[in-house]
Amino acid sequence: MFDKTFCSSPWFHVRLTYDGSFESCRWAKNPTRTSSLEKQTLLQYYNSDQMRVLRQQLLVGKQPEHCRTCYYEESFGKFNGRQRQLLKSAIDVDNFDLTLRSSPHYENFKYSLDNDGLANLAPVDLQIELGNTCNSACIMCSPEASSRLESDYHKLNLIDSKLFLKPESYTTWTRDPALVNKFVAELLDISNLRYIHFLGGETLYEPAFYTICESLIEHGIAKNIIVGTTTNGTIYNSRVQNLIENFKQFHLGISLESVTQLNDYVRWPSSIDSVLSNIDKFLALRNTCSDLYISLRITPNVFTVSELDKLFVYMIDKHVIAESCNILHEPSHLRMELMPDNIRAEIKQKLAVLIDQYQLAKEPVSNVRRSDQIDQVIANTVLDYYQFICNYELPQDSEQFRNDLVKAVKAFESLRGNSILDYTTNYEKFLRYYGY
Repeated sequence: MFDKTFCSSPWFHVRLTYDGSFESCRWAKNPTRTSSLEKQTLLQYYNSDQMRVLRQQLLVGKQPEHCRTCYYEESFGKFNGRQRQLLKSAIDVDNFDLTLRSSPHYENFKYSLDNDGLANLAPVDLQIELGNTCNSACIMCSPEASSRLESDYHKLNLIDSKLFLKPESYTTWTRDPALVNKFVAELLDISNLRYIHFLGGETLYEPAFYTICESLIEHGIAKNIIVGTTTNGTIYNSRVQNLIENFKQFHLGISLESVTQLNDYVRWPSSIDSVLSNIDKFLALRNTCSDLYISLRITPNVFTVSELDKLFVYMIDKHVIAESCNILHEPSHLRMELMPDNIRAEIKQKLAVLIDQYQLAKEPVSNVRRSDQIDQVIANTVLDYYQFICNYELPQDSEQFRNDLVKAVKAFESLRGNSILDYTTNYEKFLRYYGY
């Protein structure tokens, strides 16, 4: 059971959330966050009571509640966050006992076991969430991650208060220059820091993103650090190009759900033509900057799952991988599993043809960033989703979720003046049945 529950993440990783609270992991769902940048330093949180208890639970084979997202995804056989973090500790879930003992973090695990969860290794991997400033209002996003969606939610809440909870006000930590400077100073003191992943909002709009990155460059430590961030693909500028060229590596994730105008509906009000043009610019930069690694960040939903074949062909043609950090399960009414049976049969057949056409086969990948493994990473992604579509079961309350889907779609469209049927005509019968 230990191999099914253990995760090495709390020994090298910390997340700073939008409101300045600390969290144990980029995938964690902790309902109570009591620690914040304003109250304590990052290193103090790293060995706080919360983190020590978490390490102790993992060391004795327990399943911490706020790790439930990874356990849920793993039940479908999906390569998930826990497995990603284990690989960073050189631990293979298929050869768990041997690779655990040979892990470079093994002595750190033992130290924590003998010292009530205390860690003797400073974090090397950070996720920094800069706030919710964003130029998009994606239908599957949350107000805490999009200022534009936050504005919409105040109106949507008046239409349906159950589906669209009134956004809670919070102060983005990056709005306080003193906190930004405090955090930069802390980063400069962590000598073994190796990876920082930034999230927004839209990070390329966020001034603090440039402040932090340019400070690391100015102090001469950027060449020791890998930076990762996710953008919605609507921005390309010379300032971000300069950052890309000055870090040890730059991992750029570009959020994309479809290569057709359906992407404009889901990621409103983006333009797919503009997004694809910017992706081409980043891919061209990849040709001259060997330390730039590009991936598409995909989170298929009940609508975009119907066009997965087109997205996968685009990935193959452009020689660019996709990373899917999680299976969308919130908002519940947008889950892929809610697709009608005819759409499921169609996309299953299309993916089967694609797998046969390109002779895709599942093989282990040691490093998704290696340029010589891009084709195999793409193949594994296609096969993962094919297996999911073949094997998933309808969630409980699926009928309620489908009714909620139509209510949500109609609410959004009342603000935006568009119609999902202009983008997905093959869903009309399904949507009409549930009241569209």
